Amino acid sequence: MRRFSAHLAALTAAALFVLVVPYSSAAARGAGEGLQVALSTALPSLFPFFVIGGLFLRSGAAAALGRVCAPLIRRAYGLPGIAAGPLVLGLTGGYPLGAQATRDLFDSGALSQSEAERLLGFCNNTGPAFLVGVCGAGLCGSVRTGILLYLIHIAAALLTGLAIAGRGAAPPKAGPRPQPRVLPLSQCLTQATEQAGRSCLKITAFIMLFSMLRRVLEAAGFFSFAQVACAPLLWFLGAPAEAAEPLATGLLEMTSGLVLLPESTGRGLLPAMSLLVGFGGLSVLCQTAAAVNGLSLRRLFYGKVLHGLIAAALTMLVQSALPAPAPVFAPLPATLPGRPAVGVLFCAISIAFITFSGKQRHNRL
Repeated sequence: MRRFSAHLAALTAAALFVLVVPYSSAAARGAGEGLQVALSTALPSLFPFFVIGGLFLRSGAAAALGRVCAPLIRRAYGLPGIAAGPLVLGLTGGYPLGAQATRDLFDSGALSQSEAERLLGFCNNTGPAFLVGVCGAGLCGSVRTGILLYLIHIAAALLTGLAIAGRGAAPPKAGPRPQPRVLPLSQCLTQATEQAGRSCLKITAFIMLFSMLRRVLEAAGFFSFAQVACAPLLWFLGAPAEAAEPLATGLLEMTSGLVLLPESTGRGLLPAMSLLVGFGGLSVLCQTAAAVNGLSLRRLFYGKVLHGLIAAALTMLVQSALPAPAPVFAPLPATLPGRPAVGVLFCAISIAFITFSGKQRHNRL
């Protein structure tokens, strides 16, 4: 496995060299655009939540929340109560705050490696600021649509947790666990700010990298094959062929794909948005990998794929239940239900899978 990873890294380096050298101007333009996006959008919105998250964990607030939520978290997800902290931070602060909080709890000994990796499968999510502000108000012209997408996002994350976190899980060990050390306010604030700064540097680097890759692949003509590669997703979402390139772009870098979707997606707009926001794109996965260095990303990847598919299916169901004249969809003529039957079928399969997983976990307990 290590030899394969080494060969893969070497092949990736060679491929990037072959692509970037002929299209160096496109690479430079993409890196500049990524830096602009990071400085103008990503960092101002994420930095406050990174600081708050660090204070939340170091001040003992996460431990207090864990004691309150312990019975629910333990029974539903087979995890100790303190896992509620990263889940709440991930659902309110956005990528990759939940993953960073999980790593901090693992470092403190409050979570075992197995528990931390299972929690990564559903705690790393988009926050309300992005869904309501960017997707809802900015791209769809409707704050209510953004709120609806956020509620769907929460439901999809919790359902993904039921499917991912409990499979192969052992019951949380009984007895007291090490807790994150409670620090004075001055130390909490200092450490939280320092860690937030380091996290922001990593995020900026990955945003620049994937913005550069997007421009290079675009210049090389790779996105011309997007329609073939994304055909199953286009069918699932009920989206037209014109949505293939924005969808492929979003799977690489989420925000860029979302910006392109309203121009070409038609009635599959909201399901496609839910899919991209739930998965997060390869850029977000790499940002998360940097935040949780040392933990396996297998459950995280499976969880984000399942999260995106469940979110898209739930969106199609909501669209079929709320016809186009409903106020929440009024500004969006493209929100007619695409393939509600597909959404029903996928949700039914997901519920059956989750129920089976829950029975297995109950039998072990």
